[in-house]
Amino acid sequence: MAEHKAVLRSCARLEAEGVAVTYLPVDGAGRVDPEDVGQALRPDTALVSVLLANNEVGTVNPVAEIAARCREAGVPVHIDAVQGCGKILVDVEALGVDLLSLSGHKLYGPRGIGALWVRPGTLLQPLLVGGTQERGLRAGTEPVPLAHALGVAAELASSRVEADGARIRALRDRLWEGLREAVPGVRAHGDREGGLPNTLNVSIPGREAEALVLALDDAGIAVGTGSACTTGDTRPSHVLLAMGVPPAEARASIRFSLGQENTSGDVDTVMEAMARIAPA
Repeated sequence: MAEHKAVLRSCARLEAEGVAVTYLPVDGAGRVDPEDVGQALRPDTALVSVLLANNEVGTVNPVAEIAARCREAGVPVHIDAVQGCGKILVDVEALGVDLLSLSGHKLYGPRGIGALWVRPGTLLQPLLVGGTQERGLRAGTEPVPLAHALGVAAELASSRVEADGARIRALRDRLWEGLREAVPGVRAHGDREGGLPNTLNVSIPGREAEALVLALDDAGIAVGTGSACTTGDTRPSHVLLAMGVPPAEARASIRFSLGQENTSGDVDTVMEAMARIAPA
Protein backbone atom coordinates (compact mmCIF):
# COMPACT_ATOMS: atom_id res chain seq x y z
CA MET A 1 0.00 0.00 0.00
CA ALA A 2 2.39 2.62 -1.29
CA GLU A 3 0.01 4.85 -3.24
CA HIS A 4 -0.05 8.62 -2.95
CA LYS A 5 -2.30 10.04 -0.24
CA ALA A 6 -4.49 11.56 -2.97
CA VAL A 7 -5.59 8.02 -3.85
CA LEU A 8 -5.46 6.54 -0.36
CA ARG A 9 -7.67 9.24 1.12
CA SER A 10 -10.10 8.96 -1.77
CA CYS A 11 -10.31 5.23 -1.04
CA ALA A 12 -10.90 5.97 2.64
CA ARG A 13 -13.78 8.25 1.67
CA LEU A 14 -15.27 5.49 -0.49
CA GLU A 15 -14.98 3.04 2.40
CA ALA A 16 -16.79 5.50 4.66
CA GLU A 17 -19.60 5.46 2.09
CA GLY A 18 -19.80 1.67 2.17
CA VAL A 19 -17.64 0.79 -0.83
CA ALA A 20 -15.35 -2.22 -0.42
CA VAL A 21 -11.70 -1.34 -1.14
CA THR A 22 -8.84 -3.84 -1.46
CA TYR A 23 -5.29 -2.66 -0.71
CA LEU A 24 -2.35 -4.62 -2.09
CA PRO A 25 1.17 -4.93 -0.68
CA VAL A 26 4.37 -3.94 -2.46
CA ASP A 27 7.76 -5.59 -2.57
CA GLY A 28 10.99 -4.26 -1.08
CA ALA A 29 11.39 -1.79 -3.94
CA GLY A 30 7.83 -0.48 -3.66
CA ARG A 31 6.54 -2.40 -6.68
CA VAL A 32 3.07 -3.93 -7.05
CA ASP A 33 2.99 -7.56 -8.24
CA PRO A 34 0.64 -8.00 -11.24
CA GLU A 35 -0.15 -11.50 -9.97
CA ASP A 36 -1.47 -10.01 -6.74
CA VAL A 37 -3.70 -7.71 -8.74
CA GLY A 38 -5.10 -10.58 -10.78
CA GLN A 39 -5.85 -12.61 -7.65
CA ALA A 40 -7.54 -9.65 -5.94
CA LEU A 41 -10.01 -8.98 -8.76
CA ARG A 42 -13.61 -9.88 -7.95
CA PRO A 43 -16.73 -10.05 -10.13
CA ASP A 44 -17.84 -6.72 -8.68
CA THR A 45 -14.48 -4.92 -8.96
CA ALA A 46 -15.22 -1.51 -10.48
CA LEU A 47 -11.74 -0.01 -10.83
CA VAL A 48 -8.04 -0.67 -10.24
CA SER A 49 -5.83 2.34 -9.48
CA VAL A 50 -2.05 2.17 -9.34
CA LEU A 51 0.88 4.56 -9.37
CA LEU A 52 2.87 4.67 -12.57
CA ALA A 53 5.91 5.76 -10.55
CA ASN A 54 6.21 6.16 -6.82
CA ASN A 55 6.63 9.78 -5.75
CA GLU A 56 8.90 8.99 -2.78
CA VAL A 57 11.30 6.32 -4.06
CA GLY A 58 10.88 6.56 -7.85
CA THR A 59 10.03 2.90 -8.46
CA VAL A 60 8.07 2.34 -11.70
CA ASN A 61 5.24 -0.18 -11.51
CA PRO A 62 4.65 -2.87 -14.18
CA VAL A 63 1.52 -1.09 -15.35
CA ALA A 64 1.21 -2.85 -18.71
CA GLU A 65 1.16 -6.26 -17.01
CA ILE A 66 -1.33 -5.06 -14.41
CA ALA A 67 -3.58 -3.57 -17.09
CA ALA A 68 -3.46 -6.79 -19.12
CA ARG A 69 -4.80 -8.81 -16.20
CA CYS A 70 -7.51 -6.24 -15.55
CA ARG A 71 -8.49 -6.16 -19.22
CA GLU A 72 -9.00 -9.94 -19.20
CA ALA A 73 -11.42 -9.45 -16.30
CA GLY A 74 -13.15 -6.45 -17.87
CA VAL A 75 -11.98 -4.07 -15.11
CA PRO A 76 -10.91 -0.52 -16.04
CA VAL A 77 -7.52 0.73 -14.86
CA HIS A 78 -6.52 4.20 -13.67
CA ILE A 79 -2.88 5.19 -13.27
CA ASP A 80 -1.64 8.08 -11.20
CA ALA A 81 1.05 9.30 -13.61
CA VAL A 82 1.68 12.62 -11.86
CA GLN A 83 5.21 11.69 -10.86
CA GLY A 84 6.10 9.87 -14.08
CA CYS A 85 4.92 12.19 -16.85
CA GLY A 86 7.78 14.33 -18.08
CA LYS A 87 10.42 12.06 -16.54
CA ILE A 88 9.85 8.85 -18.51
CA LEU A 89 8.08 8.06 -21.77
CA VAL A 90 4.38 7.46 -21.18
CA ASP A 91 2.27 5.80 -23.89
CA VAL A 92 -1.31 5.04 -22.87
CA GLU A 93 -1.71 2.56 -25.72
CA ALA A 94 1.41 0.61 -24.78
CA LEU A 95 0.34 0.65 -21.13
CA GLY A 96 -3.22 -0.37 -21.96
CA VAL A 97 -4.83 1.83 -19.32
CA ASP A 98 -8.26 3.45 -19.36
CA LEU A 99 -7.61 6.54 -17.24
CA LEU A 100 -4.46 8.57 -16.60
CA SER A 101 -4.07 11.57 -14.31
CA LEU A 102 -1.24 14.11 -14.46
CA SER A 103 -0.39 17.49 -12.96
CA GLY A 104 1.03 20.60 -14.60
CA HIS A 105 3.60 21.54 -11.96
CA LYS A 106 5.43 18.23 -12.37
CA LEU A 107 5.96 19.09 -16.06
CA TYR A 108 7.39 22.55 -15.31
CA GLY A 109 3.96 23.95 -16.11
CA PRO A 110 1.79 26.12 -13.84
CA ARG A 111 0.36 25.02 -10.53
CA GLY A 112 -3.36 24.58 -10.22
CA ILE A 113 -3.96 22.67 -13.45
CA GLY A 114 -3.98 18.98 -14.25
CA ALA A 115 -5.57 16.59 -16.68
CA LEU A 116 -7.38 13.29 -16.76
CA TRP A 117 -6.96 11.29 -19.97
CA VAL A 118 -9.98 9.07 -20.58
CA ARG A 119 -10.02 6.22 -23.07
CA PRO A 120 -12.97 6.62 -25.47
CA GLY A 121 -15.88 4.54 -24.29
CA THR A 122 -14.97 4.75 -20.59
CA LEU A 123 -18.06 5.84 -18.66
CA LEU A 124 -17.68 8.45 -15.93
CA GLN A 125 -20.00 10.23 -13.55
CA PRO A 126 -19.29 13.95 -12.99
CA LEU A 127 -17.72 14.88 -9.68
CA LEU A 128 -19.02 18.46 -9.87
CA VAL A 129 -22.42 19.16 -11.41
CA GLY A 130 -24.17 22.34 -12.42
CA GLY A 131 -22.83 23.32 -15.81
CA THR A 132 -22.04 21.46 -19.00
CA GLN A 133 -18.35 22.30 -19.16
CA GLU A 134 -15.79 19.57 -19.90
CA ARG A 135 -18.41 17.72 -21.98
CA GLY A 136 -20.64 17.54 -18.93
CA LEU A 137 -18.02 15.83 -16.76
CA ARG A 138 -16.97 18.75 -14.56
CA ALA A 139 -18.96 21.92 -13.98
CA GLY A 140 -17.11 25.22 -13.72
CA THR A 141 -15.52 27.77 -16.02
CA GLU A 142 -12.33 26.35 -17.53
CA PRO A 143 -9.03 28.15 -16.75
CA VAL A 144 -8.08 28.52 -20.41
CA PRO A 145 -4.63 30.13 -19.86
CA LEU A 146 -3.65 27.37 -17.44
CA ALA A 147 -4.93 24.66 -19.77
CA HIS A 148 -2.97 26.14 -22.69
CA ALA A 149 0.17 26.38 -20.55
CA LEU A 150 -0.25 22.75 -19.51
CA GLY A 151 -0.43 21.73 -23.16
CA VAL A 152 2.73 23.64 -24.02
CA ALA A 153 4.55 22.20 -20.99
CA ALA A 154 3.52 18.69 -22.02
CA GLU A 155 4.79 19.23 -25.57
CA LEU A 156 8.13 20.53 -24.31
CA ALA A 157 8.50 17.71 -21.80
CA SER A 158 7.72 15.11 -24.45
CA SER A 159 10.34 16.54 -26.82
CA ARG A 160 13.16 16.38 -24.27
CA VAL A 161 12.22 13.54 -21.91
CA GLU A 162 14.81 11.06 -23.19
CA ALA A 163 17.74 13.49 -23.34
CA ASP A 164 16.88 15.06 -19.99
CA GLY A 165 16.32 11.66 -18.43
CA ALA A 166 19.76 10.37 -19.43
CA ARG A 167 21.54 13.50 -18.17
CA ILE A 168 19.64 13.66 -14.89
CA ARG A 169 20.07 9.94 -14.25
CA ALA A 170 23.84 10.37 -14.63
CA LEU A 171 23.80 13.21 -12.10
CA ARG A 172 21.71 11.21 -9.67
CA ASP A 173 23.96 8.16 -9.97
CA ARG A 174 27.04 10.31 -9.34
CA LEU A 175 25.33 11.77 -6.28
CA TRP A 176 24.61 8.28 -4.98
CA GLU A 177 28.20 7.14 -5.48
CA GLY A 178 29.43 10.25 -3.69
CA LEU A 179 27.09 9.63 -0.76
CA ARG A 180 28.25 6.03 -0.49
CA GLU A 181 31.83 7.22 -0.14
CA ALA A 182 31.11 10.11 2.22
CA VAL A 183 28.42 8.73 4.53
CA PRO A 184 29.06 5.38 6.27
CA GLY A 185 26.06 3.03 6.21
CA VAL A 186 23.91 5.13 3.87
CA ARG A 187 21.21 3.06 2.22
CA ALA A 188 19.16 3.76 -0.91
CA HIS A 189 15.49 2.81 -1.22
CA GLY A 190 13.57 1.85 -4.34
CA ASP A 191 14.62 0.66 -7.78
CA ARG A 192 17.42 2.92 -9.01
CA GLU A 193 18.09 0.86 -12.13
CA GLY A 194 14.56 0.77 -13.54
CA GLY A 195 13.00 3.66 -11.63
CA LEU A 196 12.64 7.36 -12.32
CA PRO A 197 15.89 9.04 -13.35
CA ASN A 198 15.60 11.97 -10.95
CA THR A 199 14.71 10.44 -7.59
CA LEU A 200 17.09 9.29 -4.87
CA ASN A 201 15.69 8.28 -1.49
CA VAL A 202 18.28 7.43 1.17
CA SER A 203 18.46 6.71 4.88
CA ILE A 204 21.30 7.98 7.04
CA PRO A 205 21.83 5.68 10.05
CA GLY A 206 21.64 7.39 13.40
CA ARG A 207 20.24 10.64 12.03
CA GLU A 208 16.71 12.04 12.12
CA ALA A 209 15.53 13.17 8.71
CA GLU A 210 14.13 16.49 9.93
CA ALA A 211 17.49 17.49 11.41
CA LEU A 212 19.22 16.70 8.12
CA VAL A 213 16.63 18.68 6.17
CA LEU A 214 17.18 21.74 8.37
CA ALA A 215 20.97 21.46 8.21
CA LEU A 216 20.93 21.12 4.44
CA ASP A 217 18.49 24.00 4.15
CA ASP A 218 20.98 26.19 6.03
CA ALA A 219 23.51 25.17 3.37
CA GLY A 220 21.13 26.27 0.61
CA ILE A 221 20.11 22.74 -0.37
CA ALA A 222 16.44 21.73 -0.53
CA VAL A 223 15.58 18.08 0.12
CA GLY A 224 12.40 16.39 1.27
CA THR A 225 11.18 13.75 3.68
CA GLY A 226 8.46 11.47 2.37
CA SER A 227 5.97 13.07 0.02
CA ALA A 228 5.92 16.80 -0.63
CA CYS A 229 2.21 16.65 0.15
CA THR A 230 2.84 15.47 3.73
CA THR A 231 5.07 18.32 4.83
CA GLY A 232 4.92 18.71 8.60
CA ASP A 233 3.98 15.08 9.21
CA THR A 234 6.68 13.59 11.46
CA ARG A 235 5.46 10.00 11.16
CA PRO A 236 7.58 7.55 9.15
CA SER A 237 6.80 7.38 5.44
CA HIS A 238 3.94 4.96 4.77
CA VAL A 239 5.69 4.06 1.51
CA LEU A 240 8.90 2.96 3.20
CA LEU A 241 6.99 1.09 5.88
CA ALA A 242 5.02 -0.73 3.18
CA MET A 243 8.35 -1.69 1.58
CA GLY A 244 9.44 -3.32 4.84
CA VAL A 245 11.86 -0.59 5.92
CA PRO A 246 12.15 -0.51 9.75
CA PRO A 247 10.49 2.55 11.33
CA ALA A 248 13.77 3.94 12.69
CA GLU A 249 15.35 3.73 9.24
CA ALA A 250 12.26 5.25 7.64
CA ARG A 251 12.50 8.20 10.01
CA ALA A 252 16.07 8.74 8.83
CA SER A 253 15.18 8.92 5.14
CA ILE A 254 15.50 11.98 2.91
CA ARG A 255 14.66 12.40 -0.75
CA PHE A 256 16.73 14.16 -3.39
CA SER A 257 14.79 15.20 -6.51
CA LEU A 258 16.88 16.43 -9.42
CA GLY A 259 15.56 18.42 -12.37
CA GLN A 260 16.31 20.15 -15.64
CA GLU A 261 18.22 23.01 -14.06
CA ASN A 262 20.54 20.92 -11.91
CA THR A 263 24.20 20.72 -12.89
CA SER A 264 27.28 18.72 -12.04
CA GLY A 265 28.30 21.61 -9.80
CA ASP A 266 25.08 21.22 -7.83
CA VAL A 267 25.89 17.57 -7.21
CA ASP A 268 29.37 18.51 -6.00
CA THR A 269 27.85 21.02 -3.59
CA VAL A 270 25.44 18.44 -2.18
CA MET A 271 28.14 15.81 -1.76
CA GLU A 272 30.40 18.27 0.06
CA ALA A 273 27.58 19.32 2.37
CA MET A 274 26.49 15.75 3.09
CA ALA A 275 30.08 14.72 3.90
CA ARG A 276 30.15 17.53 6.46
CA ILE A 277 26.61 17.25 7.85
CA ALA A 278 25.42 13.66 7.58
CA PRO A 279 27.93 11.54 9.56
CA ALA A 280 26.64 11.11 13.10
